[in-house]
Amino acid sequence: MPFGRAVLALLLTLFAVASLGAAERAEHGVYQYVLDPAQGTVDGIAAAIEAAAPGAGWRVLANLPCGTPEGCKYRARVLALHDPAYAPKLLAVNARTGPFGMVDRVSVFEDEKGVHVAVLNPRSVIRTVMMDDGLHTALAAEHLQALRALVSGAARGTASQRDFGQTRDKGYIGKTMGVMAGGPFVEKIEDIASVPNGDWRQVVDKVRAGLEKKGPKWGLQLAYTLEIPEREVAVLGSTGTPMDAKSFEIVGAGLDEARGSLQCPGLAHAAAYPIEIVVAKESGVVRVRLVDTMFRMKMFFEDAGKWAFMKNMGMPGSIADEIKAQVKGSLGD
Repeated sequence: MPFGRAVLALLLTLFAVASLGAAERAEHGVYQYVLDPAQGTVDGIAAAIEAAAPGAGWRVLANLPCGTPEGCKYRARVLALHDPAYAPKLLAVNARTGPFGMVDRVSVFEDEKGVHVAVLNPRSVIRTVMMDDGLHTALAAEHLQALRALVSGAARGTASQRDFGQTRDKGYIGKTMGVMAGGPFVEKIEDIASVPNGDWRQVVDKVRAGLEKKGPKWGLQLAYTLEIPEREVAVLGSTGTPMDAKSFEIVGAGLDEARGSLQCPGLAHAAAYPIEIVVAKESGVVRVRLVDTMFRMKMFFEDAGKWAFMKNMGMPGSIADEIKAQVKGSLGD
């Protein structure tokens, strides 16, 4: 190759690497407003998004009411959505971590300032789930725009692209105070049950039945089931009250000072739930998986602050115990 062309090729390579690094370091919030405020009611807007989703290529897994802190007169709903074209791309990148990023969530919530619509931000979440693999930055950005287009096509209001929640410039989440709930996402996935030589379909059905029984402390119960049978992967969502209501009370306004004076500002974090339980078959073993619940709390509620986490350290483990009891009970363990 002539010297000039070699130099040009090197410069282009260096530019691409620099651009990729900049994309990886871009700051993104865990959530992003789409309409702020929106026109209509919480129920009406959620129903409009649910109705529009199939025509835009999305599957609606759930349209759920959220619990609210005691004394809160405002309401919230969350829609769990699935894009059939998106999930295979995540699984192709990382079959172990990908299932935890396949379900999108849209929150519709109200407060003294009106009704708002926000989404769980794929640019933040996928960066964590895929462990800072910058090659998929564009995929997450495109997916965010598709999600925003669905919402803005179904409802009216003032468009916004403002991020909120914890702001991060990378996917890796470190340990709080050097000891609590941090590390690569893949290391935070726990096999809470395994069935050697098991039938994936039978295990999914049993786990589903177990999750359908309402948990005694946090009210955890099955919200949806997403199956990818050709990959023998299923994602089951679980949520409940008082778990969600307590979480919203703890996080409050988080880092969003503009919400500090509101009666129940934590409703803006409604898209943190449901929790994902994954059933996947690998090398003949059917495994039931859950992300470490303290780590998951940090993913979606880190802006509550260190003190809030310290005061409520027992809550994540208690939530995990409720889910594990449902799963293991269903499998006869």
